[in-house]
Amino acid sequence: MQRLLLFCSWLLLPALGMAQRTRLPEVDFDRRNDAGYMDSLRLLGHQHLTFTKKLPRTLKNDTLHLEGLRFLAIVFKQLRGNVQDSSYYYAGLLVNEARQRRNNLYMVRGLMLEEFYVRSVRKDYANALILNQKAADLCVSLRPETSPLWQVRMNMGDIYLLLKDYRQAIKSYEESLALLPLNKILSRRNQRLLMGQAEGQIGEAMVALKRYEEAIHKFEHVREIAREVNSQLNLVYANERLGDFMLNRQIAGEAIPYYKEALQTWIKLNDLAGQTSVWARLSECYSMTGETKLAIDYGEKALQAAQKLRNDPLRQMASIALYKSYRAAGLVDKALYMYESFVAIRDSLNDRKRVDELLALQRKYDVEKVQAEAEKRQLIHRQQLLEMRQRADVEKVRTEAERRQLAAQAREAQLQRKIETEKLRSGALRKQVEQQSRIESLSMDIQRQTLMRTFLIAGLVMLLGFVATLYRNNLLVRRQRQQIHALNVGLEDKVRDRTIELELANEQLRAKNREIEDALLRGQTLERKRVAADLHDNLGGTLSAIKLSLSALNPGKLSEREQLVYQNLVTMTREAYAEVRNLSHNLQPDELEQEGLGRALCRLIQKLNNTQLTQFTLAAGELPRLNKTTEFHLYSICLELANNILKHSRATEAHIQFKRVNNDLNMIVRDNGRGMESVVHQHDNHMQMVGMGLRNIQARTEAMKGRLEVYSEVGEGTTFFFVLPLTKDTVHV
Repeated sequence: MQRLLLFCSWLLLPALGMAQRTRLPEVDFDRRNDAGYMDSLRLLGHQHLTFTKKLPRTLKNDTLHLEGLRFLAIVFKQLRGNVQDSSYYYAGLLVNEARQRRNNLYMVRGLMLEEFYVRSVRKDYANALILNQKAADLCVSLRPETSPLWQVRMNMGDIYLLLKDYRQAIKSYEESLALLPLNKILSRRNQRLLMGQAEGQIGEAMVALKRYEEAIHKFEHVREIAREVNSQLNLVYANERLGDFMLNRQIAGEAIPYYKEALQTWIKLNDLAGQTSVWARLSECYSMTGETKLAIDYGEKALQAAQKLRNDPLRQMASIALYKSYRAAGLVDKALYMYESFVAIRDSLNDRKRVDELLALQRKYDVEKVQAEAEKRQLIHRQQLLEMRQRADVEKVRTEAERRQLAAQAREAQLQRKIETEKLRSGALRKQVEQQSRIESLSMDIQRQTLMRTFLIAGLVMLLGFVATLYRNNLLVRRQRQQIHALNVGLEDKVRDRTIELELANEQLRAKNREIEDALLRGQTLERKRVAADLHDNLGGTLSAIKLSLSALNPGKLSEREQLVYQNLVTMTREAYAEVRNLSHNLQPDELEQEGLGRALCRLIQKLNNTQLTQFTLAAGELPRLNKTTEFHLYSICLELANNILKHSRATEAHIQFKRVNNDLNMIVRDNGRGMESVVHQHDNHMQMVGMGLRNIQARTEAMKGRLEVYSEVGEGTTFFFVLPLTKDTVHV
């Protein structure tokens, strides 16, 4: 599998081209145990460096080269064993080349990578502290959104945590947490990962300070962040810390789920050491809960893996876990053997621990010595800065006084020279002005005489040319006037004849239109009368027959349920018959044809108010008698709008009003119902009504050459405003 990944990366890298060469991917720290993945990252970093070395020296190309060095240092930093020395090598190259290019940001990043190696591999905390202080000094020159000062503070927290100065460690981690959100270079995921790391380290320090409730809160927060950004390492770390917390409090049952989740993650990451530590802890948990078989199984797996890894701390964990498991199972001999193994490993580790503690004391002393020297240097530096500022202020005052004195002397000498120069200049100017005035007077006389002769000659030539041109233009104008007069006479006759023809054609068209409109109205009237008659005769007759048939039944012989059905049928038949009568009358009311639109609308309003909850009012005092077509259209519009109000508006009041304004007739139909969200939509650059009924209203309005406006708000009713021009064709004479 590793060879396959390497082969694929070799094939992909040339194909990706410039985009991949200039943009390196983020390292997925959860896959640092995946050898194929890490080898592909190393190969990518080396190819990036090879490519950037060939580029010309520009600010952008220098940054690309430095980023390649940083990328390789980070990749080697994630590997274990002697390979980490390569991380230190590339970190040193990064610091040196960033210094040559005067790039403080990458100098700080290189120093941080060097500090990690010195602290974690060499255990040289004093030099690690010195590197952190150098990085902090460089961060002063960087902007907060790019400054890695958060990393400096986090590294200081790690150093204090190793030196067991837990309060100072918590303070440094909290400073790092405050600085992290200000950094805009980090991706959102990496920023959250680093915040989770800092929170976890604060939890470790709080455990050491026996602030257990705060510590468990921190570990839970780390767990939430790990799930949020899908970080397997941070999640397994939080689960192990929570499990340890429960195990130390003898709550083994609550610790087991955390350990099992951690074990699944270690298996996914293919990390045997992580699996071994969890097996040992699960063995202890199951021995506490009385499940000795599971405790022994996990303990033996942990011991075998620890021996394979040759890891004494893991062997110690597995031995003590097996000792407790065997003892709980009653296997005394095995328990004794495991205890002896545990004691032997413990004594060996205690010896190492004592040595490490002595080394830690020495390192702590070295760190304190470095801190004291740094503070001493800072005090000396501050004192020197203060003295330099004082000397600079004194020198500035003295220099300013000397400058003012020299400036005054210079101004005085300059003023004296200026006075003498002005005297000489004024004398010379006076003589020059006198000579110039004499020369100018003579020149003016000569120019005046020359111009006079020139003007006389030019004027004579222009006068002759003007006379000739005027004579020629008069001849041309006279000839053109004759031609235009002849053309105008013929053109006027043609225009007059064509105008008479067009007027006759227009009159014929108007007559045809009136005939068509009258025929259409007659056809619609006849059709409405036919439909009304059919409704009244056929459907009305059928309903009457149904009513008679129902009356022939004897309701007294029916059951109670059948009597209820019988009454419902009688009521529905009576209402249907009344509705058919109203419908046949509304299709073509006699009042519209005989007495006009006003009387027909009055009759319609009366019927609506008798049968409906919505109360209609009519103001038709200014309505004149119109021709049949117009009255038919207006009646149909009012009928359609009344039906819409009754069906859809939920209005309690509706009003129809006619107003005559100059040569226009305005018809306003409004209600206080729920209104409409949209009554028009755009179609082929034309506003078109929504719904068949509203489109019919729009078509009738356009047929009358009128204009329709609709005003509606949800919850505030609807108003239809019609403007109809009153012409001799519209008004009934």
